Amino acid sequence: MQDHLPVPDEPTVCRDTGWPCHDTCDVRHFELVRQCDVRGLLHCHTSYDGGVHGLREISETAIALGLEYLGITDRIRPGLHGEGLSPAAVARQREEIEAINAGNPDFRLLHGAEIETAADGSLPVDETTLSKFDYVVATLATDHGQDPETLTRRAVRALMNPYVSILGHPFGDYMTMPGEMPLDLETVLQAAAQARIAIEIDAIPVHREPDWRNCVRAQELGVQLVIASDAHRAARLGDYRHGAELTRHAGLCCRQILNTQGIDELLGFFRRSD
Repeated sequence: MQDHLPVPDEPTVCRDTGWPCHDTCDVRHFELVRQCDVRGLLHCHTSYDGGVHGLREISETAIALGLEYLGITDRIRPGLHGEGLSPAAVARQREEIEAINAGNPDFRLLHGAEIETAADGSLPVDETTLSKFDYVVATLATDHGQDPETLTRRAVRALMNPYVSILGHPFGDYMTMPGEMPLDLETVLQAAAQARIAIEIDAIPVHREPDWRNCVRAQELGVQLVIASDAHRAARLGDYRHGAELTRHAGLCCRQILNTQGIDELLGFFRRSD
């Protein structure tokens, strides 16, 4: 991976000049991230998929936090067996989300899905099912013992899938972990920039001190980042505040964080392939 620009220790303003992408990417709001800039969250789990709370409880917490939207990303079962939602459960969840949205005109629940890629980077879910979600978070939670070159190809193939909008964990860890990467992250970031896919950054407070150089590189390339808590209970939604403070300390631009955008702009990002 090529050398990175240094991350400032105590930034006061986001750099408004000097980024290689300054004149070519969509980033135009060069201000540091504040907690109040985060308008919604895009990765959480409910009691449909091993979470503690139901849709109504977790949406009420999001509203109490002042959020404008919340993306539900329970895992989808790839076949007849395994963990995740069955097709019938997906349909029930969608109906419940629609009912909650009907009663909350100033708040929006999004129906997303977390799907682990197959070993070759494809998604083990049919296109008809994928097309019904507002967005899809693709993950590589299992490395299948793959070498860096194979894992890189797998990640890039996932990024090229037209139904994928966000590359999720463990990339939230990869983006801020120090040391040697288990894959060619530079290649993955360039592919994400080309495909206009966002990448999560982990906001879980108990994780170790982050190294932000990979996020700085993503910003150079114009890759959108998502502050993600991967909450499995309603109270953990508030972890986004920790993530916002971390990204501010790292000097990342507000406009670079996908979930600082309003719902209409966010849905436009998700519909990029239409």
